[in-house]
Amino acid sequence: MTVFAFANAGSTVVPVSQEWYQETTKIDPESLPEKVKEGIQNDLELKDLKIAEAHQVMVEGQLQYLIKFESETPGEQIEKKFDAMGKEVVEVEAPVELSEPVK
Repeated sequence: MTVFAFANAGSTVVPVSQEWYQETTKIDPESLPEKVKEGIQNDLELKDLKIAEAHQVMVEGQLQYLIKFESETPGEQIEKKFDAMGKEVVEVEAPVELSEPVK
């Protein structure tokens, strides 16, 4: 989705990524809510990984937590997003409807 910003009638239209409008705050991993910590501990893939970074993200009025884990593969990270109740947020792209080819 592209958002356009207008400063005044004589200005240029500039497309701005929607990511700019998400309020993100880096937080100490120790300050994650208990429900989020429990969600991580209950995930077999994540429970033994070290948290590299944690961020609070406001998405469409909902508080979520973006967490980057150090992967078992050196130099790689795993990113997961959780809601305030500790459930993983899985972003699903809307299905693309294909029109029939012109004959």
